[in-house]
Amino acid sequence: MIESRLSSMVEPLREMLGQFADVVAGYRERSGERICGSLCDLIPPEIPAALGMRVIRVPAPSEWGCRAGGLARLGDLGGVYDRVVIPETCARRDLAAVTGAPLVAFAMPTGWGEESRRLLEERLDAFLRAAGCGGLSAIDAAALAAATEEYNDLRRLVRGIAAARRDRPELLSCSDLAVVMEAASALPPAVVAGHLASILKALHREEGTAKRDLPPVLVYAGCTGESAVFDEIEEAGCLVVEDDACSGRRQFDMSHDPGAADLAGEILDACTYRPLCPSVRPQGERVELFYAMLKSHGIEAVIFIEDLCCPARRREIAPLRVRLMRSGVDPLLVTRAGAAAMVRDYLSRA
Repeated sequence: MIESRLSSMVEPLREMLGQFADVVAGYRERSGERICGSLCDLIPPEIPAALGMRVIRVPAPSEWGCRAGGLARLGDLGGVYDRVVIPETCARRDLAAVTGAPLVAFAMPTGWGEESRRLLEERLDAFLRAAGCGGLSAIDAAALAAATEEYNDLRRLVRGIAAARRDRPELLSCSDLAVVMEAASALPPAVVAGHLASILKALHREEGTAKRDLPPVLVYAGCTGESAVFDEIEEAGCLVVEDDACSGRRQFDMSHDPGAADLAGEILDACTYRPLCPSVRPQGERVELFYAMLKSHGIEAVIFIEDLCCPARRREIAPLRVRLMRSGVDPLLVTRAGAAAMVRDYLSRA
């Protein structure tokens, strides 16, 4: 096994995720905020936060590659969330069942730019009004700026941890990094920010060994709860520097200018450019917004873990493999059990 020298620093986050219902319920009582659980990276959290509602991801049970499929296993969530939101087009929506809180469908517009921003604004306004938060017109500019700074700080911490881990992978395993990202999305920023800052400081403080010359790859799968296979891929000889997973790096990509004159408009416009997941975006849009840029970012291969994908992700694999090959990025289709052996075989032929 590859050593993970700072794994112990992630343990507090792992423990909080194991007791997320109590942690979130306690925060809800202390803060007085409404809490919305989300099964996807749909709603920009800054805007609801400015209106007194905290949108956080519902944790994915580790044995499930999909939050919707594992939702019923989490028990009664009535004291945790005021509502749970799911993409209207989720490929596993038929499996989604929640006890104690209403399950609300949200229709994310396709496309990007002005027309998509307008549709997103209308749908988010209706969602917030139905949740009892008031609409977008009720937003206080100072509250929105403060929420934006809070989420900017959170995302910078996660991006910093991922970047430091890329340079010194022996300090944190992929499984450890998955816990960092899961905690940052499934728990309120005030609960996790201090822990994330400590991890980032430790990563900068620790001396790493000489960096191994490993081919940088992107792993394509469902939720990163199954990230032990990511570590097996690295032990086989690759370095996982990116992912296309429901709970991975993409949800921490964007930051916004808290001093913008039309801050809500800028946030909504930026959100229309997120690649999101195949349940929400057509494959062609995801290619244009994300996959078309992989080669320029140094990604040498995309490893598809087929049996950790929902039906929407599996449908996307075949056409996406063709597009990747045309752009000079190797696609590698593996299974959970055989991933390490398949990666070793690929590297032996590369």
